[in-house]
Amino acid sequence: MKIRILLIYVLIFFVGCANDSVYSELYRNLTNLIKGPQNISKEVIDKVPYASMQARLGNSNNSLIVLEEDRNDILKWTTSNYVKIYTQNGFVIRLTGLGNELQRIDLDRNHPAISAKFPENKINLTSFYSFENPQLFRLPVKTVFYHEKNEEIIILGKKIQTKVYYEKSIENLISWKFENKYWVNEDNEIVQSVQYFSPKNPPIHLRTTKKYKKPI
Repeated sequence: MKIRILLIYVLIFFVGCANDSVYSELYRNLTNLIKGPQNISKEVIDKVPYASMQARLGNSNNSLIVLEEDRNDILKWTTSNYVKIYTQNGFVIRLTGLGNELQRIDLDRNHPAISAKFPENKINLTSFYSFENPQLFRLPVKTVFYHEKNEEIIILGKKIQTKVYYEKSIENLISWKFENKYWVNEDNEIVQSVQYFSPKNPPIHLRTTKKYKKPI
């Protein structure tokens, strides 16, 4: 509680200095700590004619990422600083452009990313993760995937009924602990998620802003 009060006082102090670039950046970071990152507005999203998602790492500012390519149902998304995010049915399976990169996940055949079906009961999965910098090839990661609750969320002013699923690590050789979270709409599509992709990076937060419509 004391730390939160101190942050509020510091934030108030920096409001008057927000025009300076250094103080402005610090002000934004402190705002994120107290209020959380601000969502991208509908006006900004509507200006981009491509399929898009809102994305951020950890507690950083949100950015808009756009669809660059659809190759065999693997969607490749690009950020303004050339980070590449690859998704399959809404699940991150590759992420490059950062220090510690996820080169590939060989998913369990029963994983919802493969089956496009979300389980009613808990299921145990074993997927294989490959990383660069440092290199680690086909690390077996056991997880449990399950439905936790139903939740109404709001995206761009629209209320969406979702089922909330978790994917929690239960065993791997490097004791990597993580808990992914997925919000799935009535069409069995992930509309929002928090996904861990490497032991050395914070999770990526994704939210669908403009849905991709596959050409017929």
